[in-house]
Amino acid sequence: MLDVRRLRLLRELKIRGTLAEVADALQYSPSSVSQQLALLEKEAGVPLLRKTGRRVQLTPQAEVLVAHTAHLLETLEQAEADLAASLTTVTGTVRIAVFQSAALALMPDTLTRMAASYPEVRIEMTQREPETALHETWARDFDLVIAEQYPGHAAPRYTELDRVRLTSDAIRLAVPPASPE
Repeated sequence: MLDVRRLRLLRELKIRGTLAEVADALQYSPSSVSQQLALLEKEAGVPLLRKTGRRVQLTPQAEVLVAHTAHLLETLEQAEADLAASLTTVTGTVRIAVFQSAALALMPDTLTRMAASYPEVRIEMTQREPETALHETWARDFDLVIAEQYPGHAAPRYTELDRVRLTSDAIRLAVPPASPE
């Protein structure tokens, strides 16, 4: 049977592109990632990676596994959510990526209310630019992202992520007074 943790490493390689990026994101050494992927190849019984210069590239068989891994991880996450929903106390950790002005304007009150309503929930908040945060949330580095969107400048859309409008702000331009002639 294929190991889910190793399948996740393969999916991360598809998303991030290099063994070093996978290692950095998951806090492993690159050699550990490489070793685990070699074990996954043995489990699968087919080559999953091919070397191209100093990099590795996924084989067509690896692409098949990555597609199945995405569905598998979604199913496991849903099972965890269903299990958590069956409890009478809300617990766990929520990882939030938020841009700076929202962190300053929205989060203090939000964190205070969360602590009062759900004392067993731990919030891990990280400041990120919206484009980066959306990608990292899609890659499952975060559970939630608070991002901004301006008219004419749309942040990337990931169909796997749900969007909810929180608020809107007017955009204002401040200029110095006209100089006397």
